[in-house]
Amino acid sequence: MTTRPAIDAARLLEQHSGDIAAAATAALLEKDPGIRSRFGDNASPVWTEHLRQRALELSTALAAGQAHLFVSRVNWSRTAMVARKVEPGDLAASLDSLRTAIQPYLSGDGLRLAIESIDAALVAIDRAADDIERCTLDAGLMTERVALRYIQAVIAGNAIPGMSIVLDAVDDGLSERDAILKVLLPAQREVGRLWHINEISVAEEHMVTMTTQRLMAVLASRGKHVPDRGRTAVAAAVAGNIHEIGIRAIAYLLEFDGWRTIYLGPDVPRSDVPAAIECFEADIVLLSLALSAQLPNLQHTIEEIRARLGNGVRIMVGGNGLNGAPDLWKDLGADGYAETAEAALRVADELVPVD
Repeated sequence: MTTRPAIDAARLLEQHSGDIAAAATAALLEKDPGIRSRFGDNASPVWTEHLRQRALELSTALAAGQAHLFVSRVNWSRTAMVARKVEPGDLAASLDSLRTAIQPYLSGDGLRLAIESIDAALVAIDRAADDIERCTLDAGLMTERVALRYIQAVIAGNAIPGMSIVLDAVDDGLSERDAILKVLLPAQREVGRLWHINEISVAEEHMVTMTTQRLMAVLASRGKHVPDRGRTAVAAAVAGNIHEIGIRAIAYLLEFDGWRTIYLGPDVPRSDVPAAIECFEADIVLLSLALSAQLPNLQHTIEEIRARLGNGVRIMVGGNGLNGAPDLWKDLGADGYAETAEAALRVADELVPVD
């Protein structure tokens, strides 16, 4: 349960995140000159941005009353750092500096809760193993073998042949719906993992993502659609969220099931969502976030919808930013939550049954 001290502390952390990050970075580099020598001229900007993100993630966790959201993000960063040959001790040292830097801005129970969250993250990274995650795809499944071949082709610079690998599987009997659900979405999860552990570059990840977007559009136009069943869904990635593959895929999958879908895209301002719902007389709105730091944007979007439209539209939320907090959607004022694309289709049907 979120308390008033936690909410006040969260607000102050968000408000002063830049100053806190700058102070924490200065203390970190002064305490450990080795970090400056290892990072060179990039040391200050790199760690300032890193610590600004940590401060925002800590703010989000406190506001949600979910300290493990902060611990989870720190562990995620640890894996990425280890894969990039950054000393785990550097992350621990940065959290120590963050603990000191927040103290001029917080007090009382708010400060105590923030420090407890940081200390929990320090314990978690100290206990974490250095094992790199294994491939998420199962070569024993036909669809995931196709996903592997697709990734390999596109990363090698062969986008059209890569798309043909998936389209050939469709010609051989795989439905367009399953090509999205069981090939492309698993492929994207694996690509995200490969970037996380530094096996591919940002450019390579973007290359696959852009190809996946092209291919999903082709599949969506070719696939068999259930006749319109009189239901309309608006789908959007909330402000700050540029990772749209999941929510875009769900919009296409809903169309296969007979929904009219209005896909608004990534990084949608909160004030634009209620207008789209009204314009298209939507029955449900699907909102996604990629990072826990985007939770305030999700909260504000839901508040804007409720303020303008009341409870006349159903709201479903999802995305990696809610991982580890499956019940948080209730506190946010949503009507439902889906952890996967398949779950999203099921929950949408439950929230807006066919008459």
